[in-house]
Amino acid sequence: MGATVLAACSASAPPATSTPSPLATITSALPELGSSGAAVEGARVAETSAPASVPPAATPTPTPDPAVWRFEGAVVDDRGTPIEGACVVIGPKGCQRFSPHTDSRGWYFFDVPQIPTVVYDLTFVMEGYEPVFHRTRPTGPTIFNVVLLTK
Repeated sequence: MGATVLAACSASAPPATSTPSPLATITSALPELGSSGAAVEGARVAETSAPASVPPAATPTPTPDPAVWRFEGAVVDDRGTPIEGACVVIGPKGCQRFSPHTDSRGWYFFDVPQIPTVVYDLTFVMEGYEPVFHRTRPTGPTIFNVVLLTK
């Protein structure tokens, strides 16, 4: 069973780099994202210039350092239900104690240095769901939403 990814990039951030895939675009889980249809290895992607709407956090998210770009998004299941506690693995070492995890709204974020030549390998994992792999080279603040499918 494959995994589905829905991505939206802000106007200042071009789409993340990806490996082409023959899979079709899906927009039913997060319909506010649109349906343009760039493909990602082992996943389906939809991109727009408008950020996804997310309910306000219980506590305000700190303002990122001006020397970094914020990479953030929502992780939901195939019904659009937020997944709390999903791990965002950055690099090859697997989910670590201090890896970013999604909150009760399924939202995650991490900051990266403003170096547009660095490539990041991201894997979104949660027990009971198919992992999603995405290789990206951010060139600005980026919103990347993921739909995890059950195993």
